[in-house]
Amino acid sequence: MKDYPEGVPADICDLFEELALEVIDRGFKRYSARAILHRMRWHFQIEKGNRGFKCNDHWTPPLARWFIERHPEHEKFFELREQNNTRVNGVAA
Repeated sequence: MKDYPEGVPADICDLFEELALEVIDRGFKRYSARAILHRMRWHFQIEKGNRGFKCNDHWTPPLARWFIERHPEHEKFFELREQNNTRVNGVAA
């Protein structure tokens, strides 16, 4: 069983991982986690016609960290910023 980021659906994580590995297989040494998430939106909303599909932009940092944790050989693939765990009224400060 995979340890998914909290609050991110397993199918989103799996597709994110699949797409990131595809980008790596095509020779990219670095890429944007946000671009992958937007590609996922396109896939579900446009290609599959699922207008109800929603994904949260706030999933991008945990997905990138999750991917790197699972694939440490690609630790430089996504640019990661330092985490700010300070929260005010449930929002990162």
